[in-house]
Amino acid sequence: MALTAMAIYKNLPKTNCKDCGFPTCMAFAMQVAAKQKALTDCPHLSEEAKAAFSDASAPPMRLVRIGPDGPACVELGQETVMFRHEEKFHKPPALAVRIPAKLSDAEAKTRLERINKAVFTRIGQQIGVRLAAVEIEGLTPEAAAARTKALSDGSRVPFVLMGSDPAVMTAAVKTLPGKRPLIYAATERNADAFIALAAAERCPLAVAAPSLEKMAEITSAAREKGVNDMILAFDGRRTVESLRLITQARRAALRKNFRPLGFPAMVDVSHDEMTKETVLASTFAAKYAGIIVINGLDGAELLPILTVIQNIYTDPQVPNTVEPKLYEIGNVNENSPVMFTTNFSLTYFSVEAEVERSKVPSYICVVDTEGLGVLNAYAGDKISPEKVVKTLKEQKVAEKVRHRKLIIPGLLPSFRAEIEETSEWKEVLIGPESASGIPAFLASTWKQG
Repeated sequence: MALTAMAIYKNLPKTNCKDCGFPTCMAFAMQVAAKQKALTDCPHLSEEAKAAFSDASAPPMRLVRIGPDGPACVELGQETVMFRHEEKFHKPPALAVRIPAKLSDAEAKTRLERINKAVFTRIGQQIGVRLAAVEIEGLTPEAAAARTKALSDGSRVPFVLMGSDPAVMTAAVKTLPGKRPLIYAATERNADAFIALAAAERCPLAVAAPSLEKMAEITSAAREKGVNDMILAFDGRRTVESLRLITQARRAALRKNFRPLGFPAMVDVSHDEMTKETVLASTFAAKYAGIIVINGLDGAELLPILTVIQNIYTDPQVPNTVEPKLYEIGNVNENSPVMFTTNFSLTYFSVEAEVERSKVPSYICVVDTEGLGVLNAYAGDKISPEKVVKTLKEQKVAEKVRHRKLIIPGLLPSFRAEIEETSEWKEVLIGPESASGIPAFLASTWKQG
């Protein structure tokens, strides 16, 4: 039976020390009851309470960390819902780009350098490749050790070590002390050796098996040997079957609290055709994969996948906003254009990116629309000519420029007359309807006063 917040609270110190990161013991108890935190996250918990509640109060899907502590550490799992609209998804999938064993040392290093550089900024957030899938299958133990050691010295990201031979995997893992690579993968044939290695080196372990029943057997055996950080591995190229198995495993963990399957999933969707790989990766990003292994490093493939991940793992209950204020893009001066937009992140960053592309230093006045885009804000009465004029005054925009020209979104042409009549901005220019038209508009229409 699920623990209630009050039952959990009764076993806490009740000191409100805040060492758990929450303001009160009751707030912490509510998080534990909601399966968002483990009871053992309280640093002052008595041994009696730990023994009585720790297993029952643990999140149904374990939080698994790959890589050493720090900004590059990849955290997966600890999900609580089957569907995003029920609450939100918590830990975005990590893209892992494969470094094939057949590459020469020089080629492998070049590929790792490209992985290191595979970072992009979209709507104010940094997104990119977060893991390197280093193949060691077919290498000798000595060659595997040399490959992983050479690559680890210059890597921005943690490793997934891909191989099936225990001797080769052991040699590779031992070159990465404290770096916690993911050992991929324990199967029915090598499970005992891989479990022993993961336990000895304190590394997370991927488990692959032809059925969920076999996976549960391996994870249960691993937990008995002290391996608690595991990933359930599936073949992403068997799309329908793997989607079914991943969904069943997640449902068993979240709905039935079945601990042997309470781990994040990973898929290998490597494909020679970029389009198919992109589609497969995006599909599994939407359907529960925690790690997605791909071959591609082209931005035309990475950005669509990363965009899907970013969109799905935003909180649907919280508007994605930027701070309403006056933004200076480039080396602005008293002759720079002035425009306004809403504080919906995607709208603002789309406008900002196009202004930067135009090479025309500009001011962007951001109006608080409670996180709505231009048309939604207009339809919801969250933006009006009066509000725009008031925001311009509050941000003291007129003090920044000597002209009185204002560029307004092309989707709000009706604002023009009222702004000109009720404010000091006497020349209102109707801008393009899409942000992509800003560079051409500024080049052809904007005239410095």
